[in-house]
Amino acid sequence: MSPQPERTPARLPDRVRDAALRTLHRSGWRVAARVPVPVIRAVAAVAARVAVARGGRHVATLRRNLTLATGAPAPDALVRAGVRSYLRTYAEVLALPGWGREATVARVRTEGEERLRAAHAGPGCVVALPHSGNWDLAGAWACSTGMPVSTVAEQLSEAEFEAFLAFRRGLGMEVLSHRDRTAIPTLAAALRRGRLVCLVADRDLDGSGVPVRWRGQPVTMPAGPAVVARRTGAVLLPAVCRYDGEQMVIRFGEPVPPRPGRAGLVAMTQDVADFFAAQVATAPQDWHVLQPFFPDTGPGAAA
Repeated sequence: MSPQPERTPARLPDRVRDAALRTLHRSGWRVAARVPVPVIRAVAAVAARVAVARGGRHVATLRRNLTLATGAPAPDALVRAGVRSYLRTYAEVLALPGWGREATVARVRTEGEERLRAAHAGPGCVVALPHSGNWDLAGAWACSTGMPVSTVAEQLSEAEFEAFLAFRRGLGMEVLSHRDRTAIPTLAAALRRGRLVCLVADRDLDGSGVPVRWRGQPVTMPAGPAVVARRTGAVLLPAVCRYDGEQMVIRFGEPVPPRPGRAGLVAMTQDVADFFAAQVATAPQDWHVLQPFFPDTGPGAAA
């Protein structure tokens, strides 16, 4: 392990916020599985209507992202559906530990799963996913069906990261921070141990991504999945989650062929972006990106 930077003491407001977050997640994970689904749906519908009516920075960003992801101005109905889907995911994340293996597996349907199984049984598999549907449920499903997951998570604050670290470990996942400089060799070692590597790979969190195009829009996306797959000989498989009634569907795309050099990394990441963009356009409400994703130029810049 590389030496960790010395931490400065947290300010009082930060400590209060962290304590509140820990309490919220602990309470949520304890009781969410017992809350009737119709109640959750009703609360999410009201909250979505209020959020879109009030507007604000995150709603405006979501509207712009949906506009550029679909190629048409996003109406209020789509934005409300996006907020409802986001809240559904949050509620499911809180309920997941209480579902148990059978209920977890029953809530997932797959398309193209044979590609995943074949790659996992052979050279190993790196699955790249966008922020669509419930990627924690996808990881829990994989762990529950014989494919233990190693992944990387965004570290926003110490309290949130520690809470979600414990939550995901409880589901069978091995989780690294996106700030961990040893993440790539650690993931490579996980593949050698027979684990499935799953990486959420649409948002460029640290600004080190490679340039690709998403439905014609220039964006940057992380090359980590391509790097890990190419370094280990594992198969790179894009996948996108979406909701369909009470179930979540995970659609696996065709394996991305490896190519050499930096140009090869860009080409591999472009293949992933093309699959993401095509699938997100079919169920845009389930793409939970409330942060800026597209550059502030071109069509929709003023949205």
